Amino acid sequence: MKKLFLSLALLGLLTLTACYGAPKVGDAFEGEVNNYEGVTMTVVEGTAMPGGVTVEVLNTTEAEINSGNQHDFGLQMEQDGRWHWLERKGEFANTAEAYIFSTDESRELALTWSSGYGDLKPGHYRVTKWFFEYRAPGDTTDFLLTAEFTLE
Repeated sequence: MKKLFLSLALLGLLTLTACYGAPKVGDAFEGEVNNYEGVTMTVVEGTAMPGGVTVEVLNTTEAEINSGNQHDFGLQMEQDGRWHWLERKGEFANTAEAYIFSTDESRELALTWSSGYGDLKPGHYRVTKWFFEYRAPGDTTDFLLTAEFTLE
């Protein structure tokens, strides 16, 4: 009976490991990033872990800058000098709340991805997040910021 229980427990652990292992590498990214002058996103030193990272967003412009919440981000991995999207596991649901990034006030966001991507293996990565400058209804400028980090 002990052997049966141990075998079932091991099978369950292997199944969970397969479901929550490292994410699959997807399509290459061809777009532009970090090209909106005066708004930056950087990794807070010492926070990069296989299951998450903390980033600091700083808006030094006079514009109102907005973005989705701390669950609204993507991940990319560098391979052979090119950036590739990492694929999320399963469906992704998020609330529609927006964060406002005021002028000269930095804001830290703790981003965790274990449930959506799994833990990352050693490598060179970047977290991606869409932002927009709001001027009036229907008058916005969208831009993508990235923050790079390496896992040893």
